[in-house]
Amino acid sequence: MTLLSVPALVAVALALTPLFVKVLGRHAGWPIVAFFVAAIVQLVRLAGGVLDGDAVTWGMTWAGALLPGGTGVDFALRLDPLSLVFALLALVIGSVVFIYSTAYLPPKGGTMSFYVLMTGFMLAVLLLVLADDVVLLFIGWELVSMASFLLIARSGSSGEAGSLRTLLLTFTGGLLLLAALAVAVWATGTTNLTELLAHEVWRPGGDATVTTVVAVLVALGAFTKAAQVPFQAWLPEAMAAATPVSAFLHAAAVVKAGVYLLIRFATAFSHVQAWQVLLIVVGMTTAVSAAMFAIQQTDLKRLVAYSTVSQLGWIVATIGVGTHFAIVAAVVHTLAHALFKSSLFMLAGTVDHQTGTRDIRRLGPLWRRMPWTFGSMVIGAASMAAIPPTLGFLSKEGMLEAFTDAPLADAGVVVLLVAATIGAIATFTYSARLIFGAFVDGPRDMSEVREAPVALWLPAAIPGVVSLPLAFFVGPLLDGPLDSVSRTVLGGGYAETHLALWHGVNVPLLISVGVLVVGVLLVLMRGRMNEALAGRKLFPFTGVQALSFGTRAAGRVGRSFAAIGDSHAPTRHLLPMLSVLVVYAGAVLLAPGLGGMELPDKIDGIDSWMDLIPLTVVVIGVVATMQARNRLQAAVLLGVTGTGVTLQVLLLGAPDVAMTQFLVEVLTVVLMMLVLRHQPRAFSGTGRNRRMVAAVVGVGVGLATFGAVWTLTGRRDKPEIAQWYLEEGPKITSEDNVVNTILVEFRAFDTLGELAVLGMAGIAMAAVVASMPRWPHHPGRPGPLPQPGLNSLPLRRLVRWMTPLLLVLSVIVLYRGGNEPGGGFNAALIGSSALMLKYLSNPDDRPLMGRNVPYLFSGFGVIVAIVIGFVGFLEGSFLAPLHGTVAGQHLTTALIFDVGVYLAVLGIVATALNHLGGPTRPGSPKSDDELGPTVVHRTGLAVPPQQKPDQAVAADSAYGDPAGEGVPDELYDGSSGHGPVSGSGAGGDGPGGSGGGEKNGSDKKEVRA
Repeated sequence: MTLLSVPALVAVALALTPLFVKVLGRHAGWPIVAFFVAAIVQLVRLAGGVLDGDAVTWGMTWAGALLPGGTGVDFALRLDPLSLVFALLALVIGSVVFIYSTAYLPPKGGTMSFYVLMTGFMLAVLLLVLADDVVLLFIGWELVSMASFLLIARSGSSGEAGSLRTLLLTFTGGLLLLAALAVAVWATGTTNLTELLAHEVWRPGGDATVTTVVAVLVALGAFTKAAQVPFQAWLPEAMAAATPVSAFLHAAAVVKAGVYLLIRFATAFSHVQAWQVLLIVVGMTTAVSAAMFAIQQTDLKRLVAYSTVSQLGWIVATIGVGTHFAIVAAVVHTLAHALFKSSLFMLAGTVDHQTGTRDIRRLGPLWRRMPWTFGSMVIGAASMAAIPPTLGFLSKEGMLEAFTDAPLADAGVVVLLVAATIGAIATFTYSARLIFGAFVDGPRDMSEVREAPVALWLPAAIPGVVSLPLAFFVGPLLDGPLDSVSRTVLGGGYAETHLALWHGVNVPLLISVGVLVVGVLLVLMRGRMNEALAGRKLFPFTGVQALSFGTRAAGRVGRSFAAIGDSHAPTRHLLPMLSVLVVYAGAVLLAPGLGGMELPDKIDGIDSWMDLIPLTVVVIGVVATMQARNRLQAAVLLGVTGTGVTLQVLLLGAPDVAMTQFLVEVLTVVLMMLVLRHQPRAFSGTGRNRRMVAAVVGVGVGLATFGAVWTLTGRRDKPEIAQWYLEEGPKITSEDNVVNTILVEFRAFDTLGELAVLGMAGIAMAAVVASMPRWPHHPGRPGPLPQPGLNSLPLRRLVRWMTPLLLVLSVIVLYRGGNEPGGGFNAALIGSSALMLKYLSNPDDRPLMGRNVPYLFSGFGVIVAIVIGFVGFLEGSFLAPLHGTVAGQHLTTALIFDVGVYLAVLGIVATALNHLGGPTRPGSPKSDDELGPTVVHRTGLAVPPQQKPDQAVAADSAYGDPAGEGVPDELYDGSSGHGPVSGSGAGGDGPGGSGGGEKNGSDKKEVRA
């Protein structure tokens, strides 16, 4: 539990952050940092044993028996030397950034979202680096992407484009990583990260193809977060975020997530040639190109951002070398980079805070006005430029030394060292530009500028300044821990790390001396150099331009594909899919065995004469539907066809499925009526060619379906899984209804996903209906019933006792679902029938219940299902059912899960009734009755009071009735409020009708054209 307490402390801080902000405002960073410090203390307590090789683990079953062999997914955490380094890095740098934020943020406004997202960001990073299961690792990876997107987006319009591009690129990396992890899990048979990386499949002599594919996918996924070519475009654009966000994001969060992933997976792929070459080439290309772009920048934060991309390239190339020393050098530079980069970002923000600009063309000689900020930035920039005796110099020397052992030919090593030399010269140059541009050069008079408050510049200075004394003591402090990191990644007994500022005259030292000499010369010539580079295009296009071109091209392709189905005609949507089905079926018939489908020689045991009964019903329903010329007839006849199918299922011995099918048919017919009542009564005419195409496709689909049924029915033997459910299900669950126990116990996670889909379907339906200004009124639509109030009396009498009866019946079906036909879904359908009856008994169109009540039903149902899933952890896994006997009755938590299903389905049906059955669109401020007297034209179109009768005639023309004749008057009755007055209206929802027939319609106005 000690290891769990580390992310738990941050999670508690996240939960309390709104309270902290409410009470302390921008100073909420202090109590949050207190939780971070507590987490650091926990890590330090564990560090001794961890560095000695005793990894600390914690885990609990998340989803049991998910993979073949009974392997499941665990919520597993592991603290080893590598995860210890990155966890401490995130917590320490994060603490400094939060302290800096207490002085940097505005006194009022915007602090809530900042602290909540930043604390969530920290939690995501910790989950990522501590994860010992690939599922948890991937969740942490994606949470880091989401947090960075939200933090950049919160900067407003300036960050909108950058945040979207960040999301696009990092989510692309997430998909690549997901593919890599999926293949890795398939190849190793485990989701445990430690076991997966140590599997023999990755070793020399294993499956080289699988190893190479996974290695390349992991590398590309990591490149997106580590901002490597060609995925680097998002990082400079992330500068739209606030300075503390940039400091944390660049120094210890997103970019370090990519570095961590590469080092972690080096355990499996350090010997793979494709991995080595890809990391070295891409890393050094990124290092040199980004450094050249950094020299051109005039915005301090963008300059530091490009420098981040360049420094990450150095680290990635070093990881690609794959030796023990290279891993140590990469980790050392990761630490050095975190220190000087977080400091430089915060100091750039301090300059912006005091001067109101980050543009070096608008700054001037600040070094006298802001001496403490200037001195601090000089030290940070010196470390970035690898000037001795800083930690950055020591780490760069280590990387150059690692490059001499690169797994390349001698010529390749020379090319790598030359590229590194050019990158180092560019690094020195842009580091000097940062100092001289911000504090020495520039035209502006700085006399009005004052040094920043201590609370602002001191936290910003600390990380960079620390890199100076740390360089002298890094050997005694870190030699042992870094050996432990190297052994963790690559194994073996490596114990050769000796970090020091002086290692004698060697190749790295000679390169460093040359870099310093050339760098100083370029600084002296900085005026002419800056003038020569200003506005010059170093590459034909930028990464942002390439990404924008790609998204536009993808949009054009998407629109072209969408145009294929951009129609309300069902033929446009169904024809391609049905044609594929027909072609595939034809191929199977012509070439038996295609796709694993073998046609049986004969089929026994399906010749029951009783099958003719449902077949006759279905044939009658289908033929009659084809002949129907009226929408109402077609809807009813479709229900007849469904009833025939229900009878067939029942005869086959599946009462659960039959009950579901029948109830769905009943409810579907009612819901169809709610839509069809707004449509013209009759179908429009269909051309001969269209009928011929429909006939051909229909016959083809019928033959294909027959072939599929014939083939599948020929396989009479039960699959192993089906036999297992039948034999073992009742033993495990103590319940006999195998269908229901599969849904709520064995495959409850699938059912939970379906509940979420139901909820989203309700939201989508509400959004679509709400987007319509009002229901369309077609001239040929069915007219309202005469005297609907009187007409609904019998049904209202029936509902009084039928509704409670159906609701009680639904509860009984819900309860008995474990042993008899029933369950949550069937019970909900019965309860929904009660809602249907209640709605149909109303004399007019009105919402069934309050506007938000259906959403509460659905939401509460999903919440119940999820909460009971967590109770399953008492049994060891999410959604694992707990069984027991109470008062002689066998009860299980799966029954409560079924209650969630029941509520969610009731909610979706109630949503449909509210939105499809109401008189006005959802969200309309007033119903028809509240809008005042309605003038009713003889066509049956209700005309709002502000619309003149001749406008109603124009509306008739718009709906295909240019003469304005509309529908015959005899189809309408004034009692409905939607047609001309025929006398004393009896009820209805129109003006003059009270719904109960107690008020006559004499006060209505009738307009005759």
